[in-house]
Amino acid sequence: MKRISYCIILLLSINLFNAQGLIKIGDKAPTFLINLQQNTIQAFSMPYLNRIVLLHFWSSTVSKSKQNNKFLNRLAHRYKNAIYRSAEGFEVVAVAVQSDKKAWAESVATDSLSNFINGVALRGYNDEVCRKFGVTQLPTDILIDENGIVIAINPRMRDLENILDEKKNFIPIKKDVVGTLAQSSNKTEVSKFAKLYLFDAYGDSIANSRTNDKGAFTFSDIKLNQDFILKIDNDGVDLITTDPLALFTTHGEHLLDGKNNAGGFVFNIPSNLSYKLTEDNEDKTLTGSIDQVNASKMLVFKPNGFELTPKDETELNAIILMLNKNKELKVDVFTHTDAKSDPKAALELTSKQAKSISNYLIKKGIVSQRIKLIPKGNTEPRKICNAKGDCDEADHKSNRRTEFIVHKN
Repeated sequence: MKRISYCIILLLSINLFNAQGLIKIGDKAPTFLINLQQNTIQAFSMPYLNRIVLLHFWSSTVSKSKQNNKFLNRLAHRYKNAIYRSAEGFEVVAVAVQSDKKAWAESVATDSLSNFINGVALRGYNDEVCRKFGVTQLPTDILIDENGIVIAINPRMRDLENILDEKKNFIPIKKDVVGTLAQSSNKTEVSKFAKLYLFDAYGDSIANSRTNDKGAFTFSDIKLNQDFILKIDNDGVDLITTDPLALFTTHGEHLLDGKNNAGGFVFNIPSNLSYKLTEDNEDKTLTGSIDQVNASKMLVFKPNGFELTPKDETELNAIILMLNKNKELKVDVFTHTDAKSDPKAALELTSKQAKSISNYLIKKGIVSQRIKLIPKGNTEPRKICNAKGDCDEADHKSNRRTEFIVHKN
Protein backbone atom coordinates (compact mmCIF):
# COMPACT_ATOMS: atom_id res chain seq x y z
CA MET A 1 0.00 0.00 0.00
CA LYS A 2 2.86 2.38 0.81
CA ARG A 3 4.46 1.72 -2.56
CA ILE A 4 1.19 2.54 -4.38
CA SER A 5 0.82 5.76 -2.37
CA TYR A 6 4.40 6.73 -3.13
CA CYS A 7 3.82 6.18 -6.88
CA ILE A 8 0.66 8.29 -6.80
CA ILE A 9 2.51 11.11 -5.02
CA LEU A 10 5.37 10.85 -7.51
CA LEU A 11 2.99 11.03 -10.48
CA LEU A 12 1.15 14.00 -8.96
CA SER A 13 4.47 15.76 -8.39
CA ILE A 14 5.53 15.18 -11.99
CA ASN A 15 2.15 16.41 -13.27
CA LEU A 16 2.44 19.49 -11.06
CA PHE A 17 5.88 20.24 -12.52
CA ASN A 18 4.48 19.81 -16.04
CA ALA A 19 1.52 22.05 -15.28
CA GLN A 20 3.96 24.74 -14.22
CA GLY A 21 5.80 24.42 -17.51
CA LEU A 22 8.70 22.12 -16.67
CA ILE A 23 10.09 20.27 -19.63
CA LYS A 24 8.97 16.63 -19.84
CA ILE A 25 10.95 13.41 -19.95
CA GLY A 26 11.40 12.46 -23.60
CA ASP A 27 11.52 16.07 -24.83
CA LYS A 28 14.41 17.40 -26.87
CA ALA A 29 16.29 19.87 -24.67
CA PRO A 30 16.32 23.41 -26.11
CA THR A 31 19.40 25.51 -26.84
CA PHE A 32 20.12 28.05 -24.10
CA LEU A 33 22.51 30.86 -23.14
CA ILE A 34 24.11 31.44 -19.75
CA ASN A 35 26.54 33.95 -18.26
CA LEU A 36 29.75 32.23 -17.15
CA GLN A 37 32.24 33.10 -14.42
CA GLN A 38 34.63 34.73 -16.86
CA ASN A 39 32.04 37.45 -17.72
CA THR A 40 31.33 35.68 -20.99
CA ILE A 41 28.15 34.28 -22.46
CA GLN A 42 28.06 30.71 -23.79
CA ALA A 43 25.44 29.01 -25.92
CA PHE A 44 24.69 25.36 -25.15
CA SER A 45 23.16 23.36 -27.97
CA MET A 46 21.85 19.91 -27.11
CA PRO A 47 23.33 17.38 -27.56
CA TYR A 48 26.38 18.99 -26.00
CA LEU A 49 29.70 17.54 -27.27
CA ASN A 50 28.17 14.04 -27.17
CA ARG A 51 28.17 14.25 -23.36
CA ILE A 52 25.51 13.45 -20.77
CA VAL A 53 24.53 16.76 -19.15
CA LEU A 54 22.92 17.49 -15.80
CA LEU A 55 21.43 20.99 -15.89
CA HIS A 56 21.46 21.99 -12.22
CA PHE A 57 19.54 25.11 -11.12
CA TRP A 58 20.45 26.38 -7.64
CA SER A 59 21.05 29.46 -5.51
CA SER A 60 23.59 30.36 -2.85
CA THR A 61 20.66 31.49 -0.67
CA VAL A 62 18.89 28.10 -0.72
CA SER A 63 20.37 25.68 1.83
CA LYS A 64 19.17 22.55 0.01
CA SER A 65 20.89 23.84 -3.12
CA LYS A 66 24.15 24.16 -1.22
CA GLN A 67 23.83 20.60 0.10
CA ASN A 68 23.09 19.25 -3.38
CA ASN A 69 26.13 21.09 -4.72
CA LYS A 70 28.33 19.15 -2.32
CA PHE A 71 26.95 15.81 -3.50
CA LEU A 72 26.92 16.77 -7.18
CA ASN A 73 30.49 18.02 -7.03
CA ARG A 74 31.53 14.59 -5.72
CA LEU A 75 29.45 12.86 -8.40
CA ALA A 76 30.84 15.06 -11.20
CA HIS A 77 34.41 14.33 -10.11
CA ARG A 78 33.69 10.60 -10.22
CA TYR A 79 31.76 10.42 -13.49
CA LYS A 80 33.00 13.39 -15.55
CA ASN A 81 35.53 11.40 -17.57
CA ALA A 82 34.27 7.90 -16.90
CA ILE A 83 34.13 5.41 -19.77
CA TYR A 84 30.66 5.27 -21.35
CA ARG A 85 29.30 3.13 -24.13
CA SER A 86 28.17 5.88 -26.49
CA ALA A 87 28.73 9.15 -24.60
CA GLU A 88 32.02 11.02 -24.33
CA GLY A 89 31.58 11.91 -20.67
CA PHE A 90 29.33 13.58 -18.09
CA GLU A 91 29.00 17.31 -17.42
CA VAL A 92 27.21 19.30 -14.71
CA VAL A 93 26.12 22.72 -15.96
CA ALA A 94 25.26 24.59 -12.76
CA VAL A 95 23.07 27.70 -13.16
CA ALA A 96 22.77 29.92 -10.09
CA VAL A 97 19.36 31.60 -10.21
CA GLN A 98 20.09 34.88 -8.40
CA SER A 99 20.83 38.54 -9.02
CA ASP A 100 23.69 38.77 -6.51
CA LYS A 101 26.62 37.91 -8.73
CA LYS A 102 29.19 38.48 -5.97
CA ALA A 103 27.50 36.02 -3.59
CA TRP A 104 27.35 33.45 -6.39
CA ALA A 105 31.07 33.81 -7.19
CA GLU A 106 31.98 33.56 -3.49
CA SER A 107 29.88 30.42 -3.07
CA VAL A 108 31.48 28.77 -6.12
CA ALA A 109 34.94 29.50 -4.69
CA THR A 110 34.12 28.58 -1.08
CA ASP A 111 32.46 25.27 -2.02
CA SER A 112 35.20 24.44 -4.56
CA LEU A 113 32.73 23.76 -7.37
CA SER A 114 35.51 23.23 -9.89
CA ASN A 115 33.88 20.13 -11.36
CA PHE A 116 30.96 22.18 -12.73
CA ILE A 117 30.52 24.52 -15.65
CA ASN A 118 29.34 27.46 -13.52
CA GLY A 119 26.87 29.99 -14.85
CA VAL A 120 24.38 32.48 -13.41
CA ALA A 121 20.83 33.55 -14.33
CA LEU A 122 20.89 37.17 -13.12
CA ARG A 123 17.20 37.82 -13.89
CA GLY A 124 16.11 34.95 -11.67
CA TYR A 125 13.14 32.90 -12.85
CA ASN A 126 12.59 35.46 -15.64
CA ASP A 127 15.94 34.59 -17.18
CA GLU A 128 15.66 32.90 -20.58
CA VAL A 129 17.21 29.62 -19.47
CA CYS A 130 14.74 29.31 -16.57
CA ARG A 131 11.76 30.09 -18.80
CA LYS A 132 12.86 27.58 -21.44
CA PHE A 133 13.05 24.80 -18.86
CA GLY A 134 10.10 26.00 -16.77
CA VAL A 135 12.14 26.39 -13.59
CA THR A 136 10.00 27.74 -10.73
CA GLN A 137 11.71 26.26 -7.68
CA LEU A 138 15.21 25.45 -6.46
CA PRO A 139 17.00 23.19 -6.68
CA THR A 140 15.84 21.78 -10.01
CA ASP A 141 17.85 19.14 -11.88
CA ILE A 142 17.29 18.05 -15.49
CA LEU A 143 19.32 15.18 -16.92
CA ILE A 144 19.93 15.25 -20.69
CA ASP A 145 21.48 12.31 -22.52
CA GLU A 146 24.14 12.31 -25.22
CA ASN A 147 21.39 12.62 -27.87
CA GLY A 148 19.99 15.79 -26.32
CA ILE A 149 16.89 14.07 -24.86
CA VAL A 150 15.64 14.72 -21.33
CA ILE A 151 15.83 11.39 -19.48
CA ALA A 152 15.24 12.40 -15.83
CA ILE A 153 13.82 15.30 -13.85
CA ASN A 154 14.93 15.87 -10.25
CA PRO A 155 16.41 12.38 -9.82
CA ARG A 156 17.70 11.38 -6.40
CA MET A 157 21.48 11.21 -6.15
CA ARG A 158 21.47 7.42 -6.02
CA ASP A 159 19.15 7.23 -9.05
CA LEU A 160 21.39 9.63 -10.95
CA GLU A 161 24.41 7.49 -10.16
CA ASN A 162 22.55 4.36 -11.28
CA ILE A 163 21.58 6.01 -14.59
CA LEU A 164 25.21 6.92 -15.23
CA ASP A 165 26.30 3.38 -14.37
CA GLU A 166 23.75 2.00 -16.83
CA LYS A 167 25.09 4.36 -19.49
CA LYS A 168 28.33 2.43 -19.18
CA ASN A 169 26.25 -0.59 -20.24
CA PHE A 170 27.62 -2.63 -17.34
CA ILE A 171 26.10 -4.30 -14.33
CA PRO A 172 28.16 -3.16 -11.31
CA ILE A 173 29.71 -6.00 -9.34
CA LYS A 174 27.90 -6.74 -6.09
CA LYS A 175 29.50 -8.59 -3.22
CA ASP A 176 29.05 -9.06 0.51
CA VAL A 177 30.66 -6.26 2.52
CA VAL A 178 32.23 -7.83 5.60
CA GLY A 179 34.52 -6.76 8.41
CA THR A 180 35.09 -6.62 12.15
CA LEU A 181 34.66 -3.89 14.75
CA ALA A 182 37.13 -3.83 17.63
CA GLN A 183 39.23 -1.60 19.85
CA SER A 184 41.71 0.39 17.77
CA SER A 185 44.73 -0.61 19.86
CA ASN A 186 43.60 -4.20 20.41
CA LYS A 187 41.65 -6.00 17.70
CA THR A 188 40.87 -8.90 20.04
CA GLU A 189 38.66 -6.55 22.08
CA VAL A 190 35.69 -6.76 19.73
CA SER A 191 32.37 -4.93 19.78
CA LYS A 192 29.66 -7.57 20.20
CA PHE A 193 26.05 -7.33 18.98
CA ALA A 194 26.27 -3.69 17.94
CA LYS A 195 23.61 -2.42 15.55
CA LEU A 196 25.05 -1.20 12.22
CA TYR A 197 23.67 1.00 9.44
CA LEU A 198 25.24 1.33 6.00
CA PHE A 199 24.65 4.50 3.94
CA ASP A 200 25.92 5.69 0.58
CA ALA A 201 27.89 8.91 0.24
CA TYR A 202 24.64 10.89 -0.24
CA GLY A 203 23.18 9.74 3.08
CA ASP A 204 20.68 7.25 1.62
CA SER A 205 20.25 4.07 3.63
CA ILE A 206 21.53 0.89 1.93
CA ALA A 207 21.33 -1.88 4.56
CA ASN A 208 21.59 -2.69 8.26
CA SER A 209 23.19 -5.48 10.25
CA ARG A 210 24.60 -6.47 13.65
CA THR A 211 27.99 -7.66 14.78
CA ASN A 212 28.14 -11.19 16.14
CA ASP A 213 29.90 -12.42 19.28
CA LYS A 214 33.24 -12.10 17.43
CA GLY A 215 32.60 -8.51 16.34
CA ALA A 216 32.09 -9.55 12.71
CA PHE A 217 29.38 -8.19 10.41
CA THR A 218 28.02 -8.78 6.91
CA PHE A 219 26.04 -6.58 4.54
CA SER A 220 24.80 -8.79 1.69
CA ASP A 221 24.92 -8.07 -2.05
CA ILE A 222 26.21 -4.47 -1.96
CA LYS A 223 27.24 -2.54 -5.08
CA LEU A 224 30.95 -1.81 -4.88
CA ASN A 225 33.03 1.05 -6.32
CA GLN A 226 31.36 3.66 -4.13
CA ASP A 227 31.97 5.51 -0.88
CA PHE A 228 30.16 4.29 2.24
CA ILE A 229 29.14 5.71 5.59
CA LEU A 230 28.96 3.11 8.37
CA LYS A 231 27.14 4.12 11.56
CA ILE A 232 27.11 2.12 14.78
CA ASP A 233 24.30 2.60 17.28
CA ASN A 234 24.98 1.60 20.88
CA ASP A 235 21.30 0.48 21.17
CA GLY A 236 21.89 -0.61 24.75
CA VAL A 237 25.13 -2.35 23.81
CA ASP A 238 28.28 -1.45 25.73
CA LEU A 239 30.45 -0.02 22.96
CA ILE A 240 34.16 0.26 23.65
CA THR A 241 34.90 3.91 24.44
CA THR A 242 38.30 3.81 26.22
CA ASP A 243 39.90 3.68 22.79
CA PRO A 244 38.51 4.62 19.37
CA LEU A 245 36.38 1.90 17.82
CA ALA A 246 38.14 0.71 14.67
CA LEU A 247 37.19 -1.08 11.47
CA PHE A 248 39.18 -4.16 10.48
CA THR A 249 39.06 -6.42 7.41
CA THR A 250 38.41 -10.14 7.76
CA HIS A 251 42.17 -10.52 7.28
CA GLY A 252 42.82 -8.43 10.39
CA GLU A 253 44.04 -5.31 8.59
CA HIS A 254 43.23 -2.05 10.37
CA LEU A 255 41.35 0.25 7.97
CA LEU A 256 40.36 3.33 9.97
CA ASP A 257 39.19 4.56 13.36
CA GLY A 258 35.62 5.64 13.96
CA LYS A 259 34.46 9.01 15.24
CA ASN A 260 32.11 9.46 18.18
CA ASN A 261 28.61 10.26 16.99
CA ALA A 262 25.56 10.68 19.25
CA GLY A 263 26.30 7.73 21.50
CA GLY A 264 27.72 5.60 18.71
CA PHE A 265 30.44 5.75 16.07
CA VAL A 266 30.60 6.69 12.41
CA PHE A 267 33.08 5.61 9.71
CA ASN A 268 33.47 7.44 6.39
CA ILE A 269 34.79 4.71 4.08
CA PRO A 270 36.16 5.83 0.67
CA SER A 271 35.83 3.47 -2.29
CA ASN A 272 39.50 2.55 -2.30
CA LEU A 273 39.04 1.13 1.22
CA SER A 274 35.52 -0.24 0.77
CA TYR A 275 36.89 -2.77 -1.70
CA LYS A 276 38.92 -4.28 1.10
CA LEU A 277 35.71 -5.12 2.95
CA THR A 278 35.07 -8.28 0.90
CA GLU A 279 35.98 -11.93 1.30
CA ASP A 280 38.20 -11.74 -1.80
CA ASN A 281 41.93 -11.17 -1.82
CA GLU A 282 42.10 -7.41 -1.36
CA ASP A 283 45.19 -7.13 -3.56
CA LYS A 284 42.95 -7.68 -6.61
CA THR A 285 40.36 -5.06 -5.77
CA LEU A 286 39.72 -1.85 -7.67
CA THR A 287 40.84 1.55 -6.46
CA GLY A 288 37.57 3.26 -7.29
CA SER A 289 39.28 5.25 -10.05
CA ILE A 290 37.06 6.67 -12.80
CA ASP A 291 39.33 5.15 -15.45
CA GLN A 292 38.34 1.66 -14.27
CA VAL A 293 35.09 -0.13 -15.05
CA ASN A 294 33.99 -3.28 -13.33
CA ALA A 295 31.31 -5.42 -14.93
CA SER A 296 29.66 -8.72 -14.14
CA LYS A 297 28.03 -10.71 -16.94
CA MET A 298 26.08 -13.96 -16.75
CA LEU A 299 27.40 -15.69 -19.88
CA VAL A 300 25.52 -18.94 -20.48
CA PHE A 301 27.94 -20.78 -22.84
CA LYS A 302 27.01 -23.73 -25.04
CA PRO A 303 26.11 -27.19 -23.63
CA ASN A 304 29.82 -28.13 -23.43
CA GLY A 305 30.14 -25.36 -20.82
CA PHE A 306 32.81 -23.17 -22.40
CA GLU A 307 32.01 -22.20 -26.01
CA LEU A 308 30.27 -18.85 -26.47
CA THR A 309 26.68 -18.61 -27.67
CA PRO A 310 25.54 -15.79 -30.01
CA LYS A 311 23.91 -14.16 -26.97
CA ASP A 312 27.23 -14.30 -25.09
CA GLU A 313 28.97 -12.62 -28.02
CA THR A 314 26.38 -9.85 -27.98
CA GLU A 315 27.05 -9.35 -24.26
CA LEU A 316 30.77 -9.01 -24.97
CA ASN A 317 30.30 -6.47 -27.77
CA ALA A 318 29.88 -3.60 -25.27
CA ILE A 319 33.30 -4.35 -23.81
CA ILE A 320 34.80 -4.63 -27.30
CA LEU A 321 33.28 -1.25 -28.22
CA MET A 322 34.85 0.31 -25.14
CA LEU A 323 38.26 -1.23 -25.85
CA ASN A 324 38.14 -0.10 -29.47
CA LYS A 325 37.24 3.47 -28.45
CA ASN A 326 40.33 3.76 -26.27
CA LYS A 327 43.44 1.81 -27.25
CA GLU A 328 45.03 2.51 -23.86
CA LEU A 329 42.51 0.31 -22.08
CA LYS A 330 43.16 -3.27 -21.04
CA VAL A 331 40.78 -5.91 -19.72
CA ASP A 332 41.14 -8.51 -16.97
CA VAL A 333 38.74 -11.46 -17.32
CA PHE A 334 37.74 -13.41 -14.19
CA THR A 335 35.74 -16.59 -14.88
CA HIS A 336 33.84 -18.33 -12.05
CA THR A 337 31.71 -21.46 -11.86
CA ASP A 338 29.51 -23.20 -9.27
CA ALA A 339 30.31 -25.74 -6.58
CA LYS A 340 28.81 -28.73 -8.37
CA SER A 341 32.17 -30.07 -9.55
CA ASP A 342 35.45 -30.65 -7.73
CA PRO A 343 38.01 -27.79 -7.62
CA LYS A 344 40.29 -29.27 -10.31
CA ALA A 345 37.46 -29.76 -12.82
CA ALA A 346 36.03 -26.31 -11.98
CA LEU A 347 39.37 -24.63 -12.65
CA GLU A 348 39.75 -26.49 -15.94
CA LEU A 349 36.28 -25.42 -17.03
CA THR A 350 36.80 -21.73 -16.20
CA SER A 351 40.17 -21.83 -17.98
CA LYS A 352 38.41 -22.99 -21.14
CA GLN A 353 35.73 -20.31 -20.69
CA ALA A 354 38.38 -17.61 -20.32
CA LYS A 355 40.15 -18.85 -23.44
CA SER A 356 36.90 -18.74 -25.45
CA ILE A 357 36.32 -15.15 -24.36
CA SER A 358 39.90 -14.21 -25.25
CA ASN A 359 39.59 -15.83 -28.69
CA TYR A 360 36.44 -13.84 -29.42
CA LEU A 361 38.01 -10.54 -28.30
CA ILE A 362 41.05 -11.22 -30.48
CA LYS A 363 38.78 -12.13 -33.41
CA LYS A 364 37.16 -8.69 -33.01
CA GLY A 365 40.49 -6.89 -33.18
CA ILE A 366 41.64 -6.70 -29.55
CA VAL A 367 45.31 -7.71 -29.37
CA SER A 368 46.14 -10.43 -26.87
CA GLN A 369 48.55 -8.16 -24.93
CA ARG A 370 45.53 -6.16 -23.76
CA ILE A 371 43.78 -9.23 -22.32
CA LYS A 372 44.58 -10.92 -19.02
CA LEU A 373 42.79 -14.16 -18.13
CA ILE A 374 42.19 -15.12 -14.49
CA PRO A 375 40.17 -18.38 -14.24
CA LYS A 376 38.97 -18.83 -10.65
CA GLY A 377 37.19 -22.20 -10.76
CA ASN A 378 34.81 -22.28 -7.80
CA THR A 379 37.17 -20.68 -5.28
CA GLU A 380 35.24 -17.38 -4.94
CA PRO A 381 31.51 -18.13 -4.82
CA ARG A 382 28.97 -15.41 -4.15
CA LYS A 383 26.95 -18.00 -2.26
CA ILE A 384 29.01 -20.48 -0.23
CA CYS A 385 27.63 -24.02 -0.44
CA ASN A 386 28.99 -25.91 2.57
CA ALA A 387 26.88 -29.02 2.20
CA LYS A 388 24.72 -30.85 -0.32
CA GLY A 389 21.42 -29.05 -0.61
CA ASP A 390 22.86 -25.89 0.95
CA CYS A 391 22.43 -24.04 -2.38
CA ASP A 392 19.49 -24.00 -4.78
CA GLU A 393 19.77 -23.50 -8.55
CA ALA A 394 19.51 -19.73 -8.21
CA ASP A 395 22.55 -19.78 -5.91
CA HIS A 396 24.51 -21.92 -8.38
CA LYS A 397 23.53 -19.57 -11.19
CA SER A 398 24.80 -16.52 -9.29
CA ASN A 399 28.12 -18.33 -8.73
CA ARG A 400 28.47 -18.97 -12.49
CA ARG A 401 29.59 -15.57 -13.68
CA THR A 402 32.27 -13.70 -15.59
CA GLU A 403 33.70 -10.48 -14.18
CA PHE A 404 35.59 -7.90 -16.22
CA ILE A 405 37.85 -5.08 -15.09
CA VAL A 406 38.51 -2.57 -17.87
CA HIS A 407 41.35 -0.28 -16.88
CA LYS A 408 44.24 1.86 -18.05
CA ASN A 409 47.86 0.83 -17.51
